Amino acid sequence: MKKQCQSCGMPLQTKKAGDCRGTEKDGSPSEKWCKLCYADGAFIGPDCTLEQMQDIVDKALIENGSGKLMRWMARKQLPHLERWKTLTK
Repeated sequence: MKKQCQSCGMPLQTKKAGDCRGTEKDGSPSEKWCKLCYADGAFIGPDCTLEQMQDIVDKALIENGSGKLMRWMARKQLPHLERWKTLTK
């Protein structure tokens, strides 16, 4: 299993939140996508752009008290995740 969501970068499993994986059409846990991005075999926000996802992640990190460096690193990482790679080539 990939260790982070290939859409937003969130860990798929954490000690605090437990299993954060989304679900496939058959109800099985996704090995690539988190429950905030993916459910029942489809993206929750199918029209979301990379720039919108960067803003969503940035706001979530601010709410969690993350500093500027962590937020900058997350913003730079997103284009390299599977969902966004094809859009940035």
